[in-house]
Amino acid sequence: MVNKSNIDDSLKADFCIEIQYKKESENPSRVFRSMSELIDSFQETDRHLVKAIAVDIETILLLEDIEAGSIKVWLRSLLKAIPDDAVYHLDWKPIIGQYLVKAKKFMVNFLENKTTITNIDEIKPLEDEIYRLAEKTKVRWLPAYTRIQPRQILESIKDISASLSHLTEGDNARYIVPDEPEAEFNLTFNLAPESIEDLIAKETLSSESEMLLKVKKPDYLGESMWDFRHGTAIISASILDKEWLERFQSRNVDVRPQDFIRARVGISHKYDQDGELIATHFNILKVIDVIFAPDQAQPNMFEGSDSSRNFGAKEG
Repeated sequence: MVNKSNIDDSLKADFCIEIQYKKESENPSRVFRSMSELIDSFQETDRHLVKAIAVDIETILLLEDIEAGSIKVWLRSLLKAIPDDAVYHLDWKPIIGQYLVKAKKFMVNFLENKTTITNIDEIKPLEDEIYRLAEKTKVRWLPAYTRIQPRQILESIKDISASLSHLTEGDNARYIVPDEPEAEFNLTFNLAPESIEDLIAKETLSSESEMLLKVKKPDYLGESMWDFRHGTAIISASILDKEWLERFQSRNVDVRPQDFIRARVGISHKYDQDGELIATHFNILKVIDVIFAPDQAQPNMFEGSDSSRNFGAKEG
């Protein structure tokens, strides 16, 4: 059983995030926003990395110190206890803490000369090195270490690069470990969230189906997707029926939350190399008609009862 209350405050797996900023520059909040998001990104990255050793370990980042001048934030990992039969090394916490520090540093160095990732095979060296570092801890009774999933690695990389996007020309950031060479963050690297699905998708299966969708949130500006409810599921979809969309945005079609649309829907399922479903996307190809919700079938108080919305009335 996991002892959630057994927390070792003696662990000193220290590292530092330093942001050097251009003085007398505009938008000073960018520096603090970037630092805050970097800390959150590293905390989530630790949760992924530690699963290579044991799924029951929980990690927390603690703030030790903040230095002025450039902004330096010193942090340490706090690890919670795991089942006694999972590890045999008496000093497993500092060992795993050092593994987390080294794995994050390798990740920062790995991105040094890259601008993005265009092929999933590019992260194989990073995946292998994280696995090697986990094995090197030798803290388990049985050498059953787990490889971090490519999607988790890509999510960590994406979050780190997004955190740095607030910085501007003249700024830089470093990952510092005591008594080791510093690792400089690559501020030019960028990985778009939608790219992750494309990188890990092995196969995409597409189909079309006529569906009855309950409108949850319409898009009145035409710049984002609509939210619908289908049974108990909430789905987001773009409306590709441009003719109908123009009529809606010009107010020739009246659709409100709780109404239904009958539509021909394009559905695409993306699967990874293990055959696991990683994403499902919906597109409204053709709006067939609109069905007004019963509680909205009321007379228009300004125009009289002839303008009432009737349940089941077609939009055409």
